Amino acid sequence: MIFLSFILYSFQIGVNIELTGKKISQREWSFFQRGAIGTFQFEEGEQEQIPPYIGERIYVNLKKLSSETQIFRQLPDIMLDPKQQDKWENLIECREPWKQSPLPGDLETLLSPFQKLLFLKQVREEKLLQMINGYITQTQGEQFIKPPSFNLAEAYEDSFSTTPLIFILSPGADPMAYLQQLAKDKDMFDSKFKYLSLGQGQGEKAKEAILSGRRNGDWICLQNCHLAVSWMSELEKIQENQVEADTDPNFRLWLTSMPSNKFPVPVLQSGIKLTNEPPKGLQANVTRTYNEITEAEYESCAKPYEFKKLLFSLAFFHAIILERRKFGAIGWNISYEWMNSDFQTCKAQLMMYLNEQPDIPWRTLNYLIAEINYGGRVTDDKDVRLITAQLLKYFNPNILSDNYDFSNSGQYKSITKLDLQDVKQYVSTLPHEDEPEVFGLHQNANITFQNKTVKEFMETLNSGGAKVAGKVGQKPEEIVQQLVDMFYESVPELIQEDLGEDPNSLQIFRYQEVLQYNRLIKKIKSTLYDLGQAIQGKSVMSLALEGMFNSFLAKQVPDLWNSVAYPSLKPLGSWQKDFLERVDFIRYWAGQQTNLNTYWISAMFFPQGFMTAALQQYARSHHIAIDTLMFRTEVRPFDKQNCNEPPEKGVNINGLYLEGCRWDREKMCLTESHPKVLFEEVPVIWLDPVISDEYKPVGYKCPLYKTSTRKGTLSTTGHSTNFVMYLDMKSIVDSDHWIRRGVALLTQLDD
Repeated sequence: MIFLSFILYSFQIGVNIELTGKKISQREWSFFQRGAIGTFQFEEGEQEQIPPYIGERIYVNLKKLSSETQIFRQLPDIMLDPKQQDKWENLIECREPWKQSPLPGDLETLLSPFQKLLFLKQVREEKLLQMINGYITQTQGEQFIKPPSFNLAEAYEDSFSTTPLIFILSPGADPMAYLQQLAKDKDMFDSKFKYLSLGQGQGEKAKEAILSGRRNGDWICLQNCHLAVSWMSELEKIQENQVEADTDPNFRLWLTSMPSNKFPVPVLQSGIKLTNEPPKGLQANVTRTYNEITEAEYESCAKPYEFKKLLFSLAFFHAIILERRKFGAIGWNISYEWMNSDFQTCKAQLMMYLNEQPDIPWRTLNYLIAEINYGGRVTDDKDVRLITAQLLKYFNPNILSDNYDFSNSGQYKSITKLDLQDVKQYVSTLPHEDEPEVFGLHQNANITFQNKTVKEFMETLNSGGAKVAGKVGQKPEEIVQQLVDMFYESVPELIQEDLGEDPNSLQIFRYQEVLQYNRLIKKIKSTLYDLGQAIQGKSVMSLALEGMFNSFLAKQVPDLWNSVAYPSLKPLGSWQKDFLERVDFIRYWAGQQTNLNTYWISAMFFPQGFMTAALQQYARSHHIAIDTLMFRTEVRPFDKQNCNEPPEKGVNINGLYLEGCRWDREKMCLTESHPKVLFEEVPVIWLDPVISDEYKPVGYKCPLYKTSTRKGTLSTTGHSTNFVMYLDMKSIVDSDHWIRRGVALLTQLDD
């Protein structure tokens, strides 16, 4: 986002000034970027001392910070001081942490602005961008958090005939209307303003237009330069060969392009860059939609009441599915680029069916809109059912009644006054900031959105290749060597597995898992050795090892490991801890000759294979065709620690997490999440083999994914490689409620 990039730029300016002025130490900056080196280990009895109002995550973050610089040495004592409870609770619950005062202990007077930011990042990281705004305002001034307004006329006045004006496009923002209006204002619109959309075979026409425009003083606009990558070198030559004396002073070259690394750098450097993001939010989206509807079109339907009601519902639905993308995977598995043309198609079909049919064909309209027009862009089958459930909220017979609620808050309703100007007036009164509930999401989705934005910000910040420092005087080579030594010492031995003479399906599957883990163990051990040798100058540092070196500095899992590992989004320290636990489980399982009480499904490379093997084992023992079987899901009233025996048939699994809701252990059904709790571990689940034709699933058909991104490569079945299977979870509310909530099960968390 443009605003995010502007804040990042301002932040980097401020930090570089303070680093140069020694107001920020390299050690503090390194900790802000990537945290502490190594993993955290609790001392004996330490976990039991953590105050419940602080929680383990914040405690660990601050304990790591306290070991880095002298100014934070007192943090453990402040956390354990019961007199500070009110200050901690206020800080953890407040809406604006940067403005919260006083801070626990005497931190208020001790910390510099950056040290305060560093401290607050460990406590309220989801509010990091808000806190960075506060830091920039305090150290540089408020003008550094306000992006300059989009002013095309001003950019034009600053340009010359030899200066290209380059629009950097963003989704949903079209500068052509602004450019055409400027051309009219400057008497350049009719024959003097020419534009050409680039693409295959348009290169020569574009060249002729530029050369002709230079002679005649025309404005030439070349649209979508990113679609003509092969012609960009020719554009560079044309610009280099331009002679100002031979160019009419009225000539201007306008270029539009999405961000592209193929755009010629000399042209970019010599030009004036402009960009403009469309307004965000439901209100802005619906406003933009209605601004393109003419009075004649609005009044042209044979059923005016129904058309106007349903048109508003359609516009609202269009805005909902677009804005829902900001929540990431809990919004949509894949971020689809729906266009205004999708809305226009649906609007035309709506009018056609209302004009030609005596009654409103609800099912037909829902199918056409959700599964054909908008759904034509949807490639994930879980997103197909979501868009269908989302539309059903706005396209049903109840919509024709007055004051039909679009959300539980009552802030969003169907229109009652149907005149076009009245509708626009009503839209202008809608909230500028949208709460998650209007999208069908839980309030916690705001935290998910904030975390997603912070993650993108930090990834962009760290991708700049800033220097990293560890302990005072440590070089990057010393930091990585320290990690290499630590990891090498903890590399587990290979897992031993003996299939025996007559292995069953689960044992065969286990053998395949052992092979995968042994392959990964060998890769980790060999690459750690190779990297250590390269750092010491005993061997050549290859490109692959250099990538591993940089990954260690960034606390990321190296590609060399990821290429043979299971999917995971964990940072390096958490990944290593999780890896060792997985190996311990597989080693324990390999030593057992009977079924386990419960299986840690998350530890498996290929959990889908485990499900199939469990079904196959049951099918063979009961002489039933496997393709006639499926699993019935039952959540047990106990966790893995209390799972004392395997089920009579099927298998127990554990280690899954719910996102978007939680499991009510008293009512034994899905229920709403606790505030600020994004994920909750589910008790043991029994997968009970049953005959497919004899079983009717009840409850919510909950998708199970390997990681929280949910998306992956689509297979020929239409499922993502990240998708494992559906599990039926008991629910006392309609399944559409949980579909709109984005509820899913995950095999692992991100940290």
